[in-house]
Amino acid sequence: MNGEPDSSGKSLESSKSGKIGPPQTPLRAKLLLLLASVAFALALAEVGLRIAFHNTLALVQDERSLVYRYDPLLGWFPVAARSNRFVGSRPITVVNNSRGFRGPEYAPNDKPGIMFLGDSFVWGFDAEAVERFTDRLQAKHPEWNVYNVGVSGYGTDQEFLLLQRCFDSFKPHVVFLVLSSETDEADNRANVLYGYYKPYYLVEQNNLRLQGVPVPRGERVFWAEHGPLSHSFLARLVIRSYFKVTSPPALHNPSPTGLIIRDMRQYVESHGATFVMGVTSGTPTSDQVLSHFKIPFVDLNTPLRYPEKGNHWTPEGNKFVCDKIEEFLLKGNYLGNGPAPR
Repeated sequence: MNGEPDSSGKSLESSKSGKIGPPQTPLRAKLLLLLASVAFALALAEVGLRIAFHNTLALVQDERSLVYRYDPLLGWFPVAARSNRFVGSRPITVVNNSRGFRGPEYAPNDKPGIMFLGDSFVWGFDAEAVERFTDRLQAKHPEWNVYNVGVSGYGTDQEFLLLQRCFDSFKPHVVFLVLSSETDEADNRANVLYGYYKPYYLVEQNNLRLQGVPVPRGERVFWAEHGPLSHSFLARLVIRSYFKVTSPPALHNPSPTGLIIRDMRQYVESHGATFVMGVTSGTPTSDQVLSHFKIPFVDLNTPLRYPEKGNHWTPEGNKFVCDKIEEFLLKGNYLGNGPAPR
């Protein structure tokens, strides 16, 4: 009869009218399933990127990424009190002092000082600190203060800005600029080097106008500041795509090198010091510029170089350069007794 209970205890009428279906999946289980699916997809994408784009998404590991930091004026600058091992043509140890330079701690005294400005040739690429020409020169002349403020990868424009930043701290009697004939001309025309943005000068009516500051933060700056993220190739793809879309374009401006050297000499002489130069390899352009501005210089060209990684000086090449510079300085009596710079 209708309405009589069935064997389960429910009325037949309610059995016919009620809806019976599969058990409902809890919301929490659905979310976990969704998260698991997303995680699986990301893991699959990560594996695929590592296999198919291992070289394309590789990150550069060089001296700038190991011991350098972002600088809004200079682009990059050494991290103070940092040490690391670096491999170019050979393994070397890099130790930065409390000012960020690769050298001993600065101790003020009454000795005449000489400051060496330059890029990787001065910084000592492929050279242990004691092998560099500056350290050799200091060992031969303890009566001098030899200051190495070289920064790898810098153009002459960055070296000029660095000079203005640190001159008053060292107060050198002589500023010695090493011009890298192989790279400086191109470096001074660019606003991007080695994946880093940098300042640059435009020439306007025979004068320099500084541009590109504060320096934009590029992709390599991001990875220097967010190292753990770099282990993910998926993160590399996202970040690289972002910076390709948002970063300023690379520029190649008219060369300001001659005017930079002119203004650098004027700055040094206005502070009571002497400005001299060395060139890694003499070229008609560099010789013409130096002769035009009547700047004393010495040719540091030598075949004593490593055959790759920038063709930097070997230990024997650094010794040759040290001897050439020592002869040049002694002959010109540039570090003789005289009034201290202003």
